[in-house]
Amino acid sequence: MKKLLSCIVLAGLIFTQAFAQEAKKSNTGMWLPLKVGELNIEDMKALGLELDAAEVYNEDSPSIKDAVVRMGGGFCTGEFISGEGLILTNHHCGYDAIAELSSEEHDYLTDGFWAMNRGEELPVDGLTISLLVSSKDVTGDVAGAGDNKQAVIQGLEDEASENGKYEATVKSMFHGSEYYLFVYKTYRDVRLVGAPPSSIGKYGGDTDNWMWPRHTGDFSMFRVYADANNEPADYSDANVPFTPKHFFPISTNGVEKDDYSMVLGYPGTTTRYLTSSDINLALDQTNGDRIKLMGQKLETMKKAMKADDAVRIELASDYASTSNYWKYLIGQTTMLKRYDIPALKASEEDKFQRWADATTARKNKYGHVLADMAELNADHVATDRIMSYFNFAALAPSGMLNGLGYYRMLLGADEDDKESVPKMASAMKDQIESGWEGFYYEMDKEIFKKAFTSLLEDIPADQLPEVANAILTHKKAKKGKTIAEKVSRWADYAYDKSIVTNRELADDFFAKPSLKTLENDLLVSLVTGTIKHYRSEIAMKTGMFGQKMGALRKAYLQGLREMHDDKHYYPDANSTMRVTYGTVVPYEPKDGVYYDFKTSLDGVFEKEDPTSDEFTVPGKLKELWKEKDYGNYADKDGNLPVNFLSTNDITGGNSGSPVLNSKGELIGCAFDGNWEAMASDIHVFPEVTRTISVDARYILFIVDKFAGASHLLEEMNIVGETR
Repeated sequence: MKKLLSCIVLAGLIFTQAFAQEAKKSNTGMWLPLKVGELNIEDMKALGLELDAAEVYNEDSPSIKDAVVRMGGGFCTGEFISGEGLILTNHHCGYDAIAELSSEEHDYLTDGFWAMNRGEELPVDGLTISLLVSSKDVTGDVAGAGDNKQAVIQGLEDEASENGKYEATVKSMFHGSEYYLFVYKTYRDVRLVGAPPSSIGKYGGDTDNWMWPRHTGDFSMFRVYADANNEPADYSDANVPFTPKHFFPISTNGVEKDDYSMVLGYPGTTTRYLTSSDINLALDQTNGDRIKLMGQKLETMKKAMKADDAVRIELASDYASTSNYWKYLIGQTTMLKRYDIPALKASEEDKFQRWADATTARKNKYGHVLADMAELNADHVATDRIMSYFNFAALAPSGMLNGLGYYRMLLGADEDDKESVPKMASAMKDQIESGWEGFYYEMDKEIFKKAFTSLLEDIPADQLPEVANAILTHKKAKKGKTIAEKVSRWADYAYDKSIVTNRELADDFFAKPSLKTLENDLLVSLVTGTIKHYRSEIAMKTGMFGQKMGALRKAYLQGLREMHDDKHYYPDANSTMRVTYGTVVPYEPKDGVYYDFKTSLDGVFEKEDPTSDEFTVPGKLKELWKEKDYGNYADKDGNLPVNFLSTNDITGGNSGSPVLNSKGELIGCAFDGNWEAMASDIHVFPEVTRTISVDARYILFIVDKFAGASHLLEEMNIVGETR
């Protein structure tokens, strides 16, 4: 665990002695479950865990890991809460599926959805659920393979997959110092069972996102189906609910201050071992560029969504995910500056440098590493900016634009080749026709105008592809006085005349495909030219940077572990299962401000604003609140719990993870971090970093009292006191 240096004074943040004691109850880290028995179990028990390591992770008999699932490729986590394949996850994790199944006639985002029997459960096309079967340290096999490393990795994966029965992948840890083989079984028949309306599941919207106190019922439910042998199968009416090896009992005893809490899930990415030069690059440039470009896009999307319900439903998921990342970057930037993390990292680096320089052997091996990393980052500034604008501006406006240039170039079509042109056109047709869904002409064009105006204003002309610079000199742009006016005039013409944005012209082209048509199409030519420029000018630089920096990061981390050989290190998150443990505690974000560790339904109505789509409350929920009709789900004071805080260490991908008590019972569903935790992907301050979770009692209340879906509770194992 990284410990705060007592000599570092954080601007505007004063910790009391009492709070410093609470911080000791945190044990920061995203630990590999495979290593729990070796590295963590004593610390976990000291915090209150009543289970043995084998009850947390075991490949030979049922354990907690068997109840935790990876959603899709790892965008979220879920958990089994019944022996009949019922899965709990976040509302925002199910958001894409809920939106996809919604229509103006059946608006499940607004109204919610609850299947009152198995026949009403809705299949979710393309959604998969994966279970971790095993994990194994294969460092010995891979590290010594030299130039045959990739072949060895492929061999390990092929053998473990058993001819496609399993999904097997080898993951690098500690920047290539260690390697682990993970084996999964993936289920393809997943159905939506229930979701509260967004006025509960997304209560507080963008305003409350990443903030505390929260009052959000961020949960949804799915069910996994399998064949008669409990094995994966494509969707079929003949499939039956999957029987998991383990599912979580749900506790209604609730949480109290200092209670043990444990989270297992699939955190996406952390970069805890970055240096001060890495972070300064993000602060000085990368984060700001991305915040600007995404903010422009969100502003235009929001305007279009407010004007049309069909647009709102269609774009809801894309908007939510973009907005989430946008606000995350704002919060990360704010907290990196507030806590002066570059200075903190520099202090750690000074210690490392002194250690490295202390002996000739260490100086030769590690003495140059930090200086080389700083120099490499300094040389990477221009390329870093181009990469941000390439990803968030040049190809961001239209999903259809993303693939067109690849088809045009990769297929090498030749007008004289009777085979190649139709082949290329067929590939482009699939891309374009799939893109019409969710394409809104005026909105897309406005996003394009803002993005390319920024691109042409912020990036030097000699670093841009010729086709981008040519926008300003095109005959349709010449009358514009500013870059924005020139781009606007060009876009008005290009969008009207392109097969990418004009459906009638697209139909004509696919009926009679011609390379000449493509060469004269301004949008296709823009994408093709941009990708060519990227490949020839940017990709090689980026690849070389990544290769050199990767080797330096590996050396730096090896040195740190050698320097602190009495300390346990955990690898950065990389979408593999991790366990994190801590306690339920409040926090003090700054002098004179105290945040309790829990919220209640009363707070929902303190925030209620019928004029805001973010703070509208369903009428039935208000009736239940007025009557205090909380059933067995109220706390000992008669209040209905909604959310709570814990010191668990999570990040993106952990959304939907189970929060467990000392007995391994479900007490909540993790869905967010607090504002002060926004820098935690880079550096964790246990004193203020918190996980925000939906209290299990609120979930049960919504399912039972609000939705009237009490039949779902009958298949759960609900434990605790009855009030």
